[in-house]
Amino acid sequence: MTDHDRLRQLIQFRYSPLLDLALSLLVIQNRERFGTAAPWEQRVLDRLPPGLLERLHGHAQRTDLFALALELEESAPLPTPDALRGLADRQPELGADLLAYWEAISPEIGARVGLLTESLQREAALLQQIDPVSFISRFSDRVGVAGDGDALILHWGKGMRVPLGDLSRILFVPSAFSPRRLMFYRLDRTQIFFYNPEHTTSGQPEEAPESLLLGFSALADPTRFKLLRLIARERLPAQEMARRLGLNESTVSRHLRLLVEAGLVGRAGQEGKFILYELNPERIDQLAAQARAYLGRDSDDGVDGDLAFENRSRTLDA
Repeated sequence: MTDHDRLRQLIQFRYSPLLDLALSLLVIQNRERFGTAAPWEQRVLDRLPPGLLERLHGHAQRTDLFALALELEESAPLPTPDALRGLADRQPELGADLLAYWEAISPEIGARVGLLTESLQREAALLQQIDPVSFISRFSDRVGVAGDGDALILHWGKGMRVPLGDLSRILFVPSAFSPRRLMFYRLDRTQIFFYNPEHTTSGQPEEAPESLLLGFSALADPTRFKLLRLIARERLPAQEMARRLGLNESTVSRHLRLLVEAGLVGRAGQEGKFILYELNPERIDQLAAQARAYLGRDSDDGVDGDLAFENRSRTLDA
């Protein structure tokens, strides 16, 4: 079996309200990371009972809600409310709060269920027509396949290589709430890709690469620029960054998540219980090359911008 055959066999599709529930909560609770709130967020917040969001934040600190959602869906396939009622029988507080949250977000999912399910059929049919590498790469330039086809390349932090041998499935989930064209989440041997079905049908070939937009979005904040300046000089933990800038550690952590997601910052090891972060200067160069290429401006050295970016990416991912 070739690596491409193996890749095709790993790809699965799923309409998953429970996984989308977990994603929506992640988005609502990380506003600094995802930028301007989408209209659905305010509608959901208006439906929430007082105190529920704070309790859900506490649950999310203690429980991997994505893992829980996958477990509930696969242990006994049930309608989402019934699955959450069953959870409430075992874990009353968590189950009751998630059921209350489901009541707040279910109108948003219900309004898009046709789009979500139709997208599954369309993507499954497309996978049969094109090679799996092209299929995956078309969602976003933040995900690709290694040149030899034996691993996924995820552009997060300094870049992650996920060997196909470490996976039992690659699950594509259309999302009503994803603020990105593509978001990824790893659970043991399952690689989950949440994708925005409206983007895959937009038909806009001149749209800017997602990594370019994400990079400049991460830079468009004075606090994040200060964090970058600090770690450009030395590797630091979030706690020390917070002390030097007079910020809460939680605020620094939220900003760091976006900087890592954009590839501008990477983890540089650990000292005791503290994770150290460092600047990824190559990513700054990549953003400049990407911007020139998208704007139709050749790089200064006469090399095509897209090619220069591609070559540097391969060097980083190697």
